[in-house]
Amino acid sequence: MPLAFLASLRQQRQPTRFTGEIWVIFFCQALGAPIPLLHAHAVARTQCACQKFVLDQYGDHVLTSKKHTGAIAGHDHVMNVSAQLARNGGLRVRINRKVATTAADSNKQGDVQAMEFGIPGYDDLVWDVSLFSDRLGSSTQHGLNGKLQLGDYLNARARSKIGKFKGDYAAKNTAFAPAILSVAGKIHPELRLLWVLADMQTVKYFNLVRDEDDIRNKRFKRSRASTFSYNRNAIGLADATLQPYALICR
Repeated sequence: MPLAFLASLRQQRQPTRFTGEIWVIFFCQALGAPIPLLHAHAVARTQCACQKFVLDQYGDHVLTSKKHTGAIAGHDHVMNVSAQLARNGGLRVRINRKVATTAADSNKQGDVQAMEFGIPGYDDLVWDVSLFSDRLGSSTQHGLNGKLQLGDYLNARARSKIGKFKGDYAAKNTAFAPAILSVAGKIHPELRLLWVLADMQTVKYFNLVRDEDDIRNKRFKRSRASTFSYNRNAIGLADATLQPYALICR
């Protein structure tokens, strides 16, 4: 629908709604125009917390610096939205909000752990959110900053996450999935997790209204498709607001 995006402005749709300030930043970033919120910082050459780069007026560096508070805020925003979707499916969820190590004391913990997820052979499921800009913003070769990244960087990041986490969690009977997103709206296919959550949510609803006999029939499938659409849009909008949110929370 032409004006369907207006639903995102509703106060009751907290995980997905846009504010006026976020719309301004979102459209500037999408069009490649200077971002008003960053103009003064670019003129003053405000230095990032990494002490290596200044904040540019297009926001390319904000989400590429692990030292920048905006990058942390944007990451946590998407992490919280994904955790809430799991709760909507009736899962118990634990969020890791600080740097820690697994039982093997070798790798960092994932971001979200869903208890008793139901994967055969595993007790729980852990996913780790990884967000990055499609444009370079922290290259030591300054002429590259602002350029689009090339290659299959979604899969490269996913392989890195799997190599870092999967072995340690498998030893604890816990499955692992990477949750890789870019600020341009690209989502790694591993987020089929969204479909699984939609199935859980729909089963929970049909059981709640005592309509168990209709589970898996056509009406169930239509309801599940609607729920999946909401889940996908919730993550998509959280991803779309990633750069605006990070800039506002800097």
